[in-house]
Amino acid sequence: MNGDRGNLTIFLGSAAGVGKTYTMLSEANSMLKQGVDVRVGFIETHGREDTARMIGELPLIPRRKVEYRGATFEEPDVDAIIEAHPEIVLIDELAHTDVPGSKHRKRYDDIEEVLQHGIDVWSTVNIQHLESLNILVYELTGVKVRETFPDRILEEADEIRLIDISPEALLERLRAGKIYPPGKVERSLENFFRKSNLAALRELALREVADEVVDTIQAEAAEPAPSSVAREKVLVCIGPETNAQRLVRSGWRMTKRLNAELIVVHIKREPGWVSRTRGEAAAVEERSKALRDLSLVLRAEYIEVLAENAVSAILDIVKEQRITHIIMGRPRGGRLKRYVRDPLLLQLVTRTRDVNVHVMSEEEAPVPVEGRP
Repeated sequence: MNGDRGNLTIFLGSAAGVGKTYTMLSEANSMLKQGVDVRVGFIETHGREDTARMIGELPLIPRRKVEYRGATFEEPDVDAIIEAHPEIVLIDELAHTDVPGSKHRKRYDDIEEVLQHGIDVWSTVNIQHLESLNILVYELTGVKVRETFPDRILEEADEIRLIDISPEALLERLRAGKIYPPGKVERSLENFFRKSNLAALRELALREVADEVVDTIQAEAAEPAPSSVAREKVLVCIGPETNAQRLVRSGWRMTKRLNAELIVVHIKREPGWVSRTRGEAAAVEERSKALRDLSLVLRAEYIEVLAENAVSAILDIVKEQRITHIIMGRPRGGRLKRYVRDPLLLQLVTRTRDVNVHVMSEEEAPVPVEGRP
């Protein structure tokens, strides 16, 4: 085993069909001709003949077969990849969820283990799978993406290659049958592959890559900050609301802009508040677990507090953690008077100094039809 960690290269696109896998294979074939030991760990062609042909002479590492519910599925064989130990291995679809019974739950976990063994990995992913953009992508496109990957993976990638084509060119490829089979084209054009959606996703991809470049330049150019300079901290305050994840993701986007730390505090109104039914209690616990999991993915500190007085609990955390920004949800369904007179908001504003309080919309959104575009 090589003691050095491998390098991760991500071929990032705005949507399916932009040519991520095709480009990755094309560059891999060029490397192979130069004598580099590059092999295919897993490529998903989606039935596209051009992509299948592009595999060319690249050596294939056999996939691992997994039995699940009477069917056989294939996933990357992480152990076989490590044993073969090529210089570079191609593992497609970074955000993919592995079939139950696989070695890991997510494809990016497979990739992480391979990287730890000193093997360079090339992978592909679309911008809509980025965890912190999950709600924004739904608001822009109306599609709730189920499979996501943590932002940290994009941040820690050694190289990001943006595969960019215009929405018009992508739509031409779709109509020509180069992305989906004929039976799926019309449905795609009416749903996810609307021109406005593609333009919005393209902007997100361009912006994300630009932000990563700026962050890298700043990190390399910045001098160590004096110890007396405190780093900004963003505190997201949430209760049992079903849309709390929206606030957490908003807080994460703010930390990206401020280069700040993110802390999520979940105020539970206990004692003195008890669910009426077991089902209600189970729903609250399920939402709590989802918030803990999301905080873990976004590398945020997650704090649960049992308190009758939410204001006092939040103020204690603000003082202890030296919070500089507070994010909270706007009271639902209330008119302006209710919003202005909200005791929690008023007390936080009046009892905190040098702390910016941000109030964000938390209105219930219609339940989307989940699916992978």
